[in-house]
Amino acid sequence: MSVALLTVSQLSYKVGSKHLLTDISLSIQPGELVGIIGPNGAGKSTLMKCLSGFQGYSSGEVLIKGQSLTKLSDIDRARDLSYLPQYSDTAFPFSVMETVGFGFHVKQQTQVMSAQTITEQTIDALTLVGISHLKDRTITALSGGEKQLVHFSRLLVQGAPLMLLDEPTASLDIGHESQLMNVLYQACQQGKSALVAIHNLNTAAEFCDRLILVDQGQIIAEGKPNDVLTKDNIHRLYHDLVMVSQHTETGNTIVSPYKK
Repeated sequence: MSVALLTVSQLSYKVGSKHLLTDISLSIQPGELVGIIGPNGAGKSTLMKCLSGFQGYSSGEVLIKGQSLTKLSDIDRARDLSYLPQYSDTAFPFSVMETVGFGFHVKQQTQVMSAQTITEQTIDALTLVGISHLKDRTITALSGGEKQLVHFSRLLVQGAPLMLLDEPTASLDIGHESQLMNVLYQACQQGKSALVAIHNLNTAAEFCDRLILVDQGQIIAEGKPNDVLTKDNIHRLYHDLVMVSQHTETGNTIVSPYKK
């Protein structure tokens, strides 16, 4: 059996006396697309920050390909995992091409890449997510959704085997949401892995191999989407404001707002 790309054991994080994460344990295997779901304030973003190394944790262990996250150098960490935060502030007016090009930094530590190769692979990534027409724009002139797609393109060219994405589709229209998730799904089909914090439960049910349901900083359910998105689990977290049904064609769970 292959070594898990990500192994998390008894991870906890607290601020003062307040526990934001408690005894989180999970693993991600090569080729998996796994969703982290849960209500606002459940701890999804905090968990993603801890797993990416951008935030420390109080106790527990995070292993990347069997190695402790805390012992990896910045370059080794960037080689093994990429991270797309929920918000990516851009202070300087870099072009879209330059912004995506930052993703090549780790590859350039071990190989020589020509300017032509970088340009071609950058345009390929932008084309894959449907925004090649923005290549000559500055990142600061784009909408929130366009910026998110540019930063997602940067993750694609970085090429890390494990991708951590925090609400990557939150600011996207439904067409670009579907496009991003399909690109992510195909990347995992080709051997990469992704852990995605996501609010849209229907999107999670459609694309994810497994779902991890988090509430109040703890995992309360984990498994196949239809096994996690049960009426009991949904009503426990969202009360009677949503209804749960099944898609007539795919059989996937559908969660919809409910007018009382």
